[in-house]
Amino acid sequence: MRAVLPTRGGPQQRPIAVKGVALKARGWKKVRWREGTKGWLESRFLCLRVQPSHGFVDGDPPHKELWVLVKWPEEEKEPTKYFFADLPASCTLRRSVRIAKCRWKIEQDYHQLKEELGLDHYEGRSWNGWHHHVTLVMLAHAFLALETLRSKINF
Repeated sequence: MRAVLPTRGGPQQRPIAVKGVALKARGWKKVRWREGTKGWLESRFLCLRVQPSHGFVDGDPPHKELWVLVKWPEEEKEPTKYFFADLPASCTLRRSVRIAKCRWKIEQDYHQLKEELGLDHYEGRSWNGWHHHVTLVMLAHAFLALETLRSKINF
């Protein structure tokens, strides 16, 4: 992972790797983000404000502060996942985790769009044709999602 400048220091700070920041940090919190097939999915997370340092040595202007979200499961020796996020400074740890973990749902929806609704079946050559095809597939997906919700509410 790229080097960062932690935001709690003087102007003479040296860039350090995100892994180094994570290993030294305190304040890890266990967060649940959704219920899976075998119960709640949870892990330890840390969210820090940092200033990315890529380009720093080339004389580029400093980058704005970002969040770095780090996942460190208890059974692992070191952190396993790192996320840079350009979220507001007021964003909570729980919200950051849920946003980072919603990727799973997006991948599931994309898989459904391709496998069940034919997103990948377009063989035309025009922008208008492709746009028309994608629009119809997305409408079909929205319809199915609403029907699923409606059937859950009516039972």
